[in-house]
Amino acid sequence: IEDFLIKNIHPSTIIIGYDHRFGKGRKGDFSLLNKLAVENNYTVQEINEEVINDVTISSTKIRKALLAGEIALAKSLLGYNYALQGTVVEGKKLGRTIGYPTANIKIDDAHKLIPGNGVYAVNVHLPDSNIQLKGMMNIGNNPTVNGQARTIEVNIFEFGEDIYGEKIEVTLIEKMREEIKFDGLDALKTQLANDETTARKILIDC
Repeated sequence: IEDFLIKNIHPSTIIIGYDHRFGKGRKGDFSLLNKLAVENNYTVQEINEEVINDVTISSTKIRKALLAGEIALAKSLLGYNYALQGTVVEGKKLGRTIGYPTANIKIDDAHKLIPGNGVYAVNVHLPDSNIQLKGMMNIGNNPTVNGQARTIEVNIFEFGEDIYGEKIEVTLIEKMREEIKFDGLDALKTQLANDETTARKILIDC
């Protein structure tokens, strides 16, 4: 506490989780910080355990929910809808050849958790033009066309403008299905039509 926190950071307030431990042997905790607070001229606050529907809130549970595509659970734990922010970049442009052009997203924050692979109903915000739209997003490797790299692609409903280089925010509302390898582009196109119908129903009141 003295050699690192006080000497290097000079905190006025330290906030610590109720179950957080630190230091050698994990002996550092709220009680120790509180004991040394006056002489080191800082205050300390403890974040209490919070429970929603008998489930302890933790970043681990939120991460697991997102990776499993459990969007409703993640929302209940976070208190808001999870969103991805990024920049629209050029992709293979395969989607436009089958009637479902997509915006390929490069996530701005390299540490941002990307939800599990699959197809999601999403709300879309284009901050540069302040437009709110709806769509469906695929996270995955595009197995039907033997894709290798993992991509994030959004088909924006009733929208055909060139937005390469623009910022985009995609808010996840519900996971509709897992990513599937189809027997050719015709089968994929048929499924995308079904996905769009499903997504529009999900998003009608969102």
